Amino acid sequence: MIKSKYLLGLVFYFIAGNIFGQGLIVNGTVTSNDGALPGVNVVVEGTSLGTVTDIDGNYSIQLEEPNMTLIFSFIGYKTQSVAVNGRSEVNVRLEEDVSQLEEVVVIGYGSVRKSDLTGSVTSIKSEELIKSPAADPVQSLQGKVAGLQILSGSGTPGSESYVRLRGINTLNDNRVLYVVDGVIVDGGINFLNNQDIASIEVLKDASAKAIFGTRGANGVIIVTTKKGTGDAKISFAAEYGVEKVANKLDLMSGPEFARYINDVTPGTYNNISVLPDTDWQDLVFEDWQPIQTYTLSVSGATEKLNYYLSGGLFQQEGIIPKSDFQRANLKLNTSYKVRDYLKIGTSMTGILRNTTNAPGVVSPAYWAWPINAPFNADGSFGEVQGSGNPLAAIEYSNSETKAFRIVGNVYTELTFLKDFTFKTSYQFDIGNDKTRSFTPVYYVSPTQQNEENDLKVEFGENRSWIFENTLAYNKETGVHRIDAVIGYSAQENNSEFLTGTRENLLGESEDLWYLNAGSTVNQQNTNGASVRALSSILFRANYVYDDRYLFTATFRRDGSSSFGANNRYGNFPAFALGWNLSNEAFFPAGIPLEKLKLRASWGINGNQNIPFLDQYSVIGAGIDAVFGQNEAINSGATFSGRPGNSDLKWEETSEFDIGVEFGLLEGRLSGEIDYYNRLTSDILVLLDLPGYAGAGAFVQKRFNAADVRNSGFDFVLNWQDEVGQVSYGFGVTGNTVKNEVEGLGEGIPGAGTQIISGDLGNGQRVTITEKGQSIGSFYGYKVIGVFQDADQLASTPRLSQQGIGDFIYADTDGNGVLNADDRTIIGSWIPDFVYGFNANVGFKGLSLSLDFAGQSGNEIYNGKQAIRFATLNYEDRFNERWTGPGTSNTDPKASTGGINYNPSDYFIEDASFIKLRTVTISYALPNPLIEKLKILTASVYVRGTNLWNSTDYSGYTPELGGSDSAIGGIIDLGVYPTTKVISAGLNLTF
Repeated sequence: MIKSKYLLGLVFYFIAGNIFGQGLIVNGTVTSNDGALPGVNVVVEGTSLGTVTDIDGNYSIQLEEPNMTLIFSFIGYKTQSVAVNGRSEVNVRLEEDVSQLEEVVVIGYGSVRKSDLTGSVTSIKSEELIKSPAADPVQSLQGKVAGLQILSGSGTPGSESYVRLRGINTLNDNRVLYVVDGVIVDGGINFLNNQDIASIEVLKDASAKAIFGTRGANGVIIVTTKKGTGDAKISFAAEYGVEKVANKLDLMSGPEFARYINDVTPGTYNNISVLPDTDWQDLVFEDWQPIQTYTLSVSGATEKLNYYLSGGLFQQEGIIPKSDFQRANLKLNTSYKVRDYLKIGTSMTGILRNTTNAPGVVSPAYWAWPINAPFNADGSFGEVQGSGNPLAAIEYSNSETKAFRIVGNVYTELTFLKDFTFKTSYQFDIGNDKTRSFTPVYYVSPTQQNEENDLKVEFGENRSWIFENTLAYNKETGVHRIDAVIGYSAQENNSEFLTGTRENLLGESEDLWYLNAGSTVNQQNTNGASVRALSSILFRANYVYDDRYLFTATFRRDGSSSFGANNRYGNFPAFALGWNLSNEAFFPAGIPLEKLKLRASWGINGNQNIPFLDQYSVIGAGIDAVFGQNEAINSGATFSGRPGNSDLKWEETSEFDIGVEFGLLEGRLSGEIDYYNRLTSDILVLLDLPGYAGAGAFVQKRFNAADVRNSGFDFVLNWQDEVGQVSYGFGVTGNTVKNEVEGLGEGIPGAGTQIISGDLGNGQRVTITEKGQSIGSFYGYKVIGVFQDADQLASTPRLSQQGIGDFIYADTDGNGVLNADDRTIIGSWIPDFVYGFNANVGFKGLSLSLDFAGQSGNEIYNGKQAIRFATLNYEDRFNERWTGPGTSNTDPKASTGGINYNPSDYFIEDASFIKLRTVTISYALPNPLIEKLKILTASVYVRGTNLWNSTDYSGYTPELGGSDSAIGGIIDLGVYPTTKVISAGLNLTF
């Protein structure tokens, strides 16, 4: 066989020699320090002849003359010219071009070299973003970005994550701002397909965020999606997994519940052994439900055209029946160079989403009596005391939401005078959703029935557009480098909703689930809309001198319709300095420390996320009255709600940041450390008005009346090295937070200086916001024991309802009288420390990676334990209850409600946790095999997500996110449980 190949080569060489005279066929291999280089351009100098290296770095090219020169070029490497000199084999090793390989970081309205960056910015690339089988790409950032706290909040399929950056910035909406391919989007990015994302940049300090003005105070996350590179290729990615509840609650069994009730009312159950023992969690939650995602993409680039087109599908059935989620994505990124100076392009993302809305059965499954059977003897649903039958609630629920959304950016770039680029873009975000909910006639019990079928139809529409024009200048001459941008932006957001309900439909067939099929008696409808607008000018300049000294200046002026004419405009400046010490001539050579950079920044950001109607005193319609000669109903309107404040102005966050970046041991160890200190002033907050204000009782008005400071440290450390053919690495991120309210209500006559919130839904409130404390601190009695006997009861300050076996509450003011004034701060939901760490090891094509995330120093109020509106089931901690003197000094006697359920630290639990977020084992198929299969790359993997979580919290998850408003704290009232996932997948490129 070898001889045959050799003879065939000689024949080919003889034929080629006769055709081309003195021509020559040259073969060779192109490599780098990391091995073979595929895709290297090999061109014959002075001609149009050329080729590219294959997947093993090999090439073959035919020359017309034996003494011609070959040019080898590849992105990220120095171009080499090699004279052939009659040789038939030319092997080349390309050297890395550091100036090209240096990381480029995307920032607002541009990008910058990492070494030129003066702000605090973290960049996460695509390979890290596909490590979580969640619908929300933000989940992949957990534990990866110092200062970023990410909480799942709920395991509901398709749900959005809670994201907080460097503490809690305001008493209002603390959501970060998302920018997707230049489009500012409302809400999160759970509409995106992970596989379409090229990188995510998190802008943390004021200098980096200032270009976004009013919307940047809480942090900015910039998402850049993929573009085409090189020759056309097709990529396919698939992952299939199964999920189950990560942690079930320890609830009382049937016998334990019966004994508890007997302690409350002796003799209620005399033959406990014959009672049912129902585990409602096992009945409601389904194990190993499928979750799957698929993506097919086509991409490539030529000298003029760049394109990326993909389609994706995500499906999750959910662990609660009728909680399915489906999302289909279509992504198009393309640009075309019409002329050397003119480029047009677009970025489009289309989304179809179907969600089956399960009824709220998590709390009913928690409260349901375990001594009730789910079904009667005839197979019908049984009556369940405490909360109703959760299985019946699922069976008779029929609710589905269908949504469509398209997010896009169309732009034109004009380059002139070599260094100037003018860009005009039109960005849009259009979506609508429709929810149809039908409940049939059914009967389970007197408290769980529906006498007439009913239908509710909800329709929502959101439309926003942004028109921007920017002029950029980029110039490098000698030791000077400058890039600047100036621009104008106009934005408008419109939303509208329409809701209608009817009862007694003609039938229960799905074909009749329309409002016109129902009775007009008792019909209801609501309709509303909102419009918000923003007009802005912006400027930023980056200057670098000799790769040593860095300076950035940023300014933005915004005008918002959310504020009255008196304070409509706000100015947001920022400045930053950087110093690359390791580029100085005096920096010592030959030491382990090769890179050292200092940077500092200061700036002001804003926040306009308040209800835009708060500047007005609102008039409400629907105030009807009967009067006149004919005694007819006359429609009227009057003041309704809180009074407006036309003097409202921007919340302003001023922030100082100082950081150091370093690299040691030939780049194997790298890290960053930042100290931040930011003060948010003029926070917009609702305060109680005094009676003499004339607005009525218990009326609030919004003021600029609070100040909050957050301070702490961020740090990140990474180690990456190779030992022989084994590569390995690990990384650590961490963030400390100190949150304190520095002012509230001062200077506003008669207004309150405290905000009581954290409503449990039963009239009790368990949080307080006041000066000197963190936002939304938990507030209640401090439990110091249990009354053991009459002597202790008589000698201890107590509430009138307290008796033997009840809690002892601390007399915190020491006046010998126990009352509401003795409630005190009993905890905080804001963590002191948020962290993550990761590790990876690889050998040839096999690799293992682990990602951990955690937080500490925060608490959760376990509200579901505290709510006792009836006789309900209990968690098993109540099995350790007081049953007589000396039996317990921590848990009270059995009761179905009353004084022991007052807000207290008994219901406060440590929410610290550390979890194994993901563990992935992957294998890249070897080159000889994939060449036979005619594919470019192929890999397979297995992955576990949320397989292990160490926490003392007794609920489904300690990762609760609360609400967008911070003053309510984090209260667990029963959430859709989070899940653990085991999955397998593959990635192919053709």
